[in-house]
Amino acid sequence: MDKRELLLEAATKLFVERGLHATPTSAISKEAGVSAGILFHYFKTKDDLIDKLYVSIKKEYTSYILHDLEKVNSDLGKLRLLWSNSWNWALDNSLKYKFLMQFDNTSASERVKNHPEIIAKYEMFGTLIQEYINKELIKNVDLTFLMASMMGLITSMVTYLTQFPEKRQDQVFIEQAWEMYYNYLKP
Repeated sequence: MDKRELLLEAATKLFVERGLHATPTSAISKEAGVSAGILFHYFKTKDDLIDKLYVSIKKEYTSYILHDLEKVNSDLGKLRLLWSNSWNWALDNSLKYKFLMQFDNTSASERVKNHPEIIAKYEMFGTLIQEYINKELIKNVDLTFLMASMMGLITSMVTYLTQFPEKRQDQVFIEQAWEMYYNYLKP
């Protein structure tokens, strides 16, 4: 792992444990096993580090969500895959997921809203969801609210499966959870 990756990994861990504002760059450098000068070689400021970390993790998350989507033929099957890929990634990458949730609930999130890669991801998901609305697969409600609601339901799934990890292998539960998710969305 290169030094930049070590810094991003250390920052993720410490930001989740301590919070964005309570984590000094010196602690991140120490956790990564590099000098403070190395951190500022890769990142101009602490905010630059935070923003680049968020964009990097968000890109990883969205790439995983879309994994194997082209292999599914039905629109409902694609929607289900997006749902299951979302919570599976979150469970398999809990620190990164916690960082995303933490960052999204701070004023710092305003800085990255206009990042071209973040805009592109939201537009792509928005287009996909709008297609499902147009095909009457899901409710025709405000797109931003709908996407936030979908994420809220995924967050509930992650929270539950974190508390009860054995349920992740329980196919009856997974089917019930999918039915509840889709029943919320369908027209």
